[in-house]
Amino acid sequence: MSNLINYPFFDLDNLKSRFLEDKSSIGSKFERIIVIGVGGSSQGSKAINGFLNEDRVIYFDHLNYNFISKTLEKDLDRTGFIFISKSGTTSETLTIFDYLISQLESKIDISEHFFSLTEYKSSPLHDLSAHHSIKIIEHKKEIGGRFSIFSNSSLIPGFYFHEGLIDHFFKGAKKGLASEKNAKDEASKDFNLLNKGKIINASLIYGDELIELANWKKQLFAESLGKQGRGINPIIARMTNDQHSLLQLFMDGPKNVFFEIMTLNYNHPNLLNITLNNHKDAMNAAIVQEIGEVRERIFIENDIADLGQYFSSEILRVIYLSQLLKVDPFTQDAVEIQKNLLK
Repeated sequence: MSNLINYPFFDLDNLKSRFLEDKSSIGSKFERIIVIGVGGSSQGSKAINGFLNEDRVIYFDHLNYNFISKTLEKDLDRTGFIFISKSGTTSETLTIFDYLISQLESKIDISEHFFSLTEYKSSPLHDLSAHHSIKIIEHKKEIGGRFSIFSNSSLIPGFYFHEGLIDHFFKGAKKGLASEKNAKDEASKDFNLLNKGKIINASLIYGDELIELANWKKQLFAESLGKQGRGINPIIARMTNDQHSLLQLFMDGPKNVFFEIMTLNYNHPNLLNITLNNHKDAMNAAIVQEIGEVRERIFIENDIADLGQYFSSEILRVIYLSQLLKVDPFTQDAVEIQKNLLK
């Protein structure tokens, strides 16, 4: 294996051990978990929970007053709140932190229900958590949000109700790392397509359980590769819904799109799932006929090992593609422009 797997976010045995230790400090008493975090702080666990159809984990990854207020109307005594921000300075997370403190400190014991996952250094989230006697779990400074799928920020909310699946998840992740050649080949295909003007990657999603996984991939590719005038513009189409608005453009619009189909193979087919699959087969054939190549990634329902393999393979793919594009996949300097203008 190459030196790529020496990155801290691929130190799988250590990351799994840390998860088991830190998750136990939260305990198993909660029947509902609310995650407060945006971007890479929440998207990894959203992808895991979406794949598992786990609706006991709820996300405040937006400034949506009505949704947040409605969610807080019930079950507070059985709800745990996990605030995630690597830097401890994320505006949205801090805003929701302040709001929840004001709304809940008279209703529940904040120190028993709130947990913060942030770097062990002075920051607004770290210091406010300490002030309110909220348990702080360390977010490793060397692991950035979009590469944190195998670290606590993704694993604790992602496997809070499914700890028994963690070994299978990491087994799959290791399988992905052992298949570096496949990732390198996929990156080479991406690079060749970019050089042909195919700058938009449309992920066509057949199976709603894969929507958040596609959103995870969207951030990984956009934020890692969109630099120096280069990169891939990832878009997501929820099929079959979006074919009624986008299919004409896909088939007869600008030829700057390359397609990937993400399909969930359900364990117990029924009329709805069979019809969904028929639409997928027809779409695959249409793209091949009118445009040319299309890639397809088939997932088996609830196969958490396969999910782990996909995560590690896609990260490898992005790292290899960044080398071909000659960009640094670990920075996001342009994001600071908006942050500096935020008042």
